[in-house]
Amino acid sequence: MNKFIAAEEEALLTTKDVAAYLNLSIAWFHCKAVSGGGIPYIKIGNRRLYKKQDVLDWLKNHAQKVRSTSEYKKEQGGEHE
Repeated sequence: MNKFIAAEEEALLTTKDVAAYLNLSIAWFHCKAVSGGGIPYIKIGNRRLYKKQDVLDWLKNHAQKVRSTSEYKKEQGGEHE
């Protein structure tokens, strides 16, 4: 997680670094790479790299502030973690 926080906005980060910061599994990233709806990434060879600012933008647009689970609104398409 510290690697993500210390990185510059334009830095390219590995799936492992982003997953640790967001507390998501690497499997979630693999699934989203196939099905869509995940964080935009850059493909270099067989590696997926995520620009820090893209991760922060995605998080801003996909996070929900709630005080209880009754306030939670599922995204269309049945997205789950």
